[in-house]
Amino acid sequence: MRFDLLSLRLFVAVCEQQSIARAAESEHIAASALSKRISDLEDHLKATLFLRTPKGLELTPPGYSLLHHARVVMRDLTQMESELSNHALGLCGQVRIYANASAIVQHLPRDLGEFMSQHKAVRVELEQATSQEIVRAVAENAADIGIFGGVRPMAGLRILPYRSDKLVVLTPVGHPLSDRASVKFGEVVEFDLVGPQKGSFLDSLVQRAAADIEHALNLRLRVNGFESVCSMVAANLGVGLVPEECAKQYVATRPVVSVPLDEPWATRAWKICVRDSTSSPQVVQLLLEHLST
Repeated sequence: MRFDLLSLRLFVAVCEQQSIARAAESEHIAASALSKRISDLEDHLKATLFLRTPKGLELTPPGYSLLHHARVVMRDLTQMESELSNHALGLCGQVRIYANASAIVQHLPRDLGEFMSQHKAVRVELEQATSQEIVRAVAENAADIGIFGGVRPMAGLRILPYRSDKLVVLTPVGHPLSDRASVKFGEVVEFDLVGPQKGSFLDSLVQRAAADIEHALNLRLRVNGFESVCSMVAANLGVGLVPEECAKQYVATRPVVSVPLDEPWATRAWKICVRDSTSSPQVVQLLLEHLST
């Protein structure tokens, strides 16, 4: 059975965009031509790849299977092209990383900077996502390396330790908690809280901590990103939880105060997840070793 590589690439684009029109626009092809490619692919496989629903396109079981293998093929072709074109520059290739905001803001800039300064031909695609999305992306081969926290990893993934951070409470200047040496979470929940992104590791920690002390959360608003939390806190819209390293930057430039959070769960451990790393391209294996040491 032969497969047309362009059709496979377009199929992956449709899966990621969940729309033929959006995929056609991103791939610079007429929607009718892309639709014909998908129909021909279904005829070739004698299987329906998508279900058309009011919400858009949904993959069928054969579609999920093809997506997994198509991503492997596309990754290997990209790797081959990169390695051949940049061979003279030493180690080369592309690594797809999914990570959460904390790792991207605090740790990855330094870690990737060190690695990429040694390997000039290496390219990295870095995608921010929640921990659940990260684990799923690695399991489905949408990412080579995932950096996550909190969630139970899927079967078949290898888990390695990464780094840790410590949460602090960010308050406006003059807030009742702002002059404290440290605070318990039970004291924090007495005030409006600028909540984290729904579904994030921090969100799960906050929800569990509130349930443990049987206290409702007053989530006045939710935002995505620690910079946004700081902006809302500075505007007196509540208090927020952010990593200590991030808080240092905000305290220096904004009218906010950082107060240590006196809870065991305030120290968070980050983990790396990968599929079978022994069969991964060399560049993925070396970056994995760099990140986990």
